[in-house]
Amino acid sequence: MLMRDKDVRRQTLIRTAMQLASVNGLDGVTIGRLAAASHLSKSAVQSMVGNKEDLQLLIITAASAVYTDCVFSAAQEHPDGLPRLRAGMRAWIDDYLPHFDGGCIFLAAASEQDGHPGPVRDSIAEAVERGEQWLRREARLAVRLHELPAETDVDQLVFELHAIVMQTNHDLQLFQRGDTRTRAHTAISRLLGPETS
Repeated sequence: MLMRDKDVRRQTLIRTAMQLASVNGLDGVTIGRLAAASHLSKSAVQSMVGNKEDLQLLIITAASAVYTDCVFSAAQEHPDGLPRLRAGMRAWIDDYLPHFDGGCIFLAAASEQDGHPGPVRDSIAEAVERGEQWLRREARLAVRLHELPAETDVDQLVFELHAIVMQTNHDLQLFQRGDTRTRAHTAISRLLGPETS
């Protein structure tokens, strides 16, 4: 079924909002700023996305879908356990982080919203937790399959893998270091072991 024009316009508007949020933060995306970036009236934007909190929740949902497409979908093409974990981390670094002009929306939004209880903070926390649960599930499976040592502290491994993503985002966005992705992959290989052909 083809999307109606209104649905296409709304999806385009949400994609624009995601890019704005990656650069300006969730709080920096106002109805007015989104209207200006989209060449629409504020009332037209509001009719498609609701109020600011509704817009923020739409941005989080859309960014979660991008994460699913970039990371989970790419990883699903690989066998369970360590191959899937490696593929997911590679996709996270090489495909997901560069997807947004200002870097990972979740990393910026978590810092921005962590002290503000409510639906937006809860939505960010749920999205981040889904990513960590996926890492944890694949790491535990890799231990059960003897692809990682039996004594692997899975929670520590997940912490360190997530820290690599955060540092990669930081170095790409703040310093634009050309060797950032190579360093990230080296760090991942140190944790997961080198890939074998």
